[in-house]
Amino acid sequence: MKRLLLIALGCAAFLAGCTESTILDPTGPAVPETEIIEGIQIDWSQVQDELDEEFVESDDYPYGKNIDFYVEDGNAYMMVTVEDGVSKEEAAEYATAIIKALNDSVAMQDFSYQNDGTSMYGKFSQENVVWIYVMPESTADEERTWLVDDAIVPGQERPVEPNYTKAELETATAATEE
Repeated sequence: MKRLLLIALGCAAFLAGCTESTILDPTGPAVPETEIIEGIQIDWSQVQDELDEEFVESDDYPYGKNIDFYVEDGNAYMMVTVEDGVSKEEAAEYATAIIKALNDSVAMQDFSYQNDGTSMYGKFSQENVVWIYVMPESTADEERTWLVDDAIVPGQERPVEPNYTKAELETATAATEE
């Protein structure tokens, strides 16, 4: 019996000495680092994938056909193709949503771009000019048929505007004056 008791105490002492936790570093920080890191390189192919998933032939935007964009020298250029028959107003709403999603996607990679609620689009469009063109699929090469040809410049807080012709503007103005 004494022998069993000594073995049990020896095992207990051995196990007590082996319980040092290596899961947490006692000299390290107790909470994760949450500081904003400067100079993060945005993975633009990831942004492209996220925009495609949300806006190209999706449940919410079945008329979206293609989004191409690139960022250069403080400007973002977005060329968006939609199926034929989309109205200019619908294309402008679509373009506005795409610019918001562009900012959100960038903010997922660099938290400094989080929209604090004071901006319509977010920090990306407050620091960069965003040129956006929306064109019908069958006439994408004909600039005169584009539904949207607009630029959101830093500090501008407005929805994207349709690309009205002079005649369309005159008709719309006359209709509102009546």
